[in-house]
Amino acid sequence: MAKGDSLKRYKIEQKAQTRKRIKEVIKGLKQTETNKITVSKIATLAGITRASIYANYQDLLEDLDIKSKAKKSSGEIKEQNEIIERLRDEVKILKTNNYLLMDQVVALKLLLKKQEI
Repeated sequence: MAKGDSLKRYKIEQKAQTRKRIKEVIKGLKQTETNKITVSKIATLAGITRASIYANYQDLLEDLDIKSKAKKSSGEIKEQNEIIERLRDEVKILKTNNYLLMDQVVALKLLLKKQEI
């Protein structure tokens, strides 16, 4: 037996056990949960991270019709992009106004300095 075989076998067994645990959690949530079933709930109850579910067990979520935040509709994305554009425009205006105010402050300081002399 090669050195890495036992480690590979352990990882395969571990993944199978985790898959089984996730299936049991999903089954339990379907029976008891009246609210929306989330990946966070599944991960917490299964004792793993959400990232692990997305990376290794996405197929288990397909029958739940769970939508991740990354899978937003094109309308939602378009709306968010418009909001971001408006915010960027507002930031530009605020920066410009800030520069103007700072120029005025510097000019006032110079006037005050001249009067002190």
